[in-house]
Amino acid sequence: MIRRLIGLVVVVVIALIGYNYYFGTAEEKENAKEIVGEFKKIGKASWDLLKSEKEKMEAGKYDEAADKFKDIFEKLKGIATDENNREYLDRLADLERKRQDLEQKLERMDRPSDYNTNLAPQSPDDQKAEVEKDLSDLYLETERLMEEMEKN
Repeated sequence: MIRRLIGLVVVVVIALIGYNYYFGTAEEKENAKEIVGEFKKIGKASWDLLKSEKEKMEAGKYDEAADKFKDIFEKLKGIATDENNREYLDRLADLERKRQDLEQKLERMDRPSDYNTNLAPQSPDDQKAEVEKDLSDLYLETERLMEEMEKN
C-alpha cells in the first residue's frame, strides 16, 4: 500500500517536471530544467562513485583488509595459546572461518562469471554491500574478542 503510494508520488512528480519542462511558463520551464540538471549531476556523481569503488575493488582494496585480519588472528592465537585459554582459541577459529569465507567471496567477485553459479544472481552493488557488511561484522567481532582478551 505504502509502496504504491510512494510509486504514485514519484510518477506524479516526474510527470509534473516533464509537463513543466515542455509546456510550462518560462519560469516553470526554468525550474524544470534546473531539476533535470541536478538529476543529471547526481546520476553522473553516482556513476563515478560506482566506477571508483569497482576500480578499488579490482585493485584489491578488500583483499588487503582480509590479509590484515589474517595477521591479527595469528597474533591473537599466539596470545591465547600462551594463556592456555581454549575459549579464545575456539572463538579465533570461528573468526578465521569467517575470514576465509570473506576471502572466498572476494575471489568470486574477481571472477563474476563464477560468482553466481550456486547462488541467486546478485548485482555488483549487492555483492559489494554483502562483503562490506561481512567485513564490518568480522571487525566488530574481532574487536570484542581483543577487548575480552585484554581484560583477562
